[in-house]
Amino acid sequence: MCGRFTLRGTNRVQDEYGVELDPNYNLAPGQKIFVVSRKIEMMKWSFSPSWASKPMNLINARSETLHEKPSFKGSKRCVIPADGWYEWHRKDNKKQPFYFHNDHELFLFAGIYKEYNDENGCALITKKANDHLANVHHRMPILLEYSQARDWLNGEDVFDSTLSDKIKYHPVGSFVNKPSNNSEACIKRL
Repeated sequence: MCGRFTLRGTNRVQDEYGVELDPNYNLAPGQKIFVVSRKIEMMKWSFSPSWASKPMNLINARSETLHEKPSFKGSKRCVIPADGWYEWHRKDNKKQPFYFHNDHELFLFAGIYKEYNDENGCALITKKANDHLANVHHRMPILLEYSQARDWLNGEDVFDSTLSDKIKYHPVGSFVNKPSNNSEACIKRL
């Protein structure tokens, strides 16, 4: 699962896409996030199938059932630039947040989106965590190199990027638990 992420490397976003963004240390579900599909746009991180009578607000979609679940039929593909994400490890009734990153370099999450009530909403695609990351959380987002983005957008299932093997992580404080906290303190190593 991926419930929060960072996009701090906004200079690279500007170089790659010509868009100026403020750095964000705590992007949360329901917020508008920067998304690239056939066009560039800000999109709500909250996916609902068009047939749903009320919003489902899905934030993740499992790669293993992406093509089977009725919720995701007819969805379109997108990529979401990021430079890190958070997972919470539960132990003895406590939840410890961890920050995952690739030496703070920009990468892409694989995503899907669909229009619901005249607004596009998206979800991140997840998979079973690799051995290196599974001791914190059993799921992880699908990470894409820039060279793989076109394949994903063109319909290829790119679920096994070697980028996942390069990910590092460290524990962070509970400051990140509040979505309105948006500063470097969110990623500070404990």
